[in-house]
Amino acid sequence: MLYCDRSPKIVQWSSEELHIPYTGPDDRVHNYYPDFVVKTHDGRTIVVEIKPAYQKSWRVNKTKWKSARSFCSALGYEFRVLTEKELF
Repeated sequence: MLYCDRSPKIVQWSSEELHIPYTGPDDRVHNYYPDFVVKTHDGRTIVVEIKPAYQKSWRVNKTKWKSARSFCSALGYEFRVLTEKELF
């Protein structure tokens, strides 16, 4: 969050405000709220999920992220999953 506040490349950001519906492994509709939505100085909107690397293989996360990629693509947004490997 401090990075977002301090970066001249980021003009606006929010946390857990974007709602993405998805159908889970249980075949029920759920709501997914990605960690961040970042708007950059060059006009891009990037939806960011931060997770520990070991959770990238979890079926429920793969299902959420597949829906998020589709949702974001339709809006012209980017979707990224970041782990400790990308952050540190």
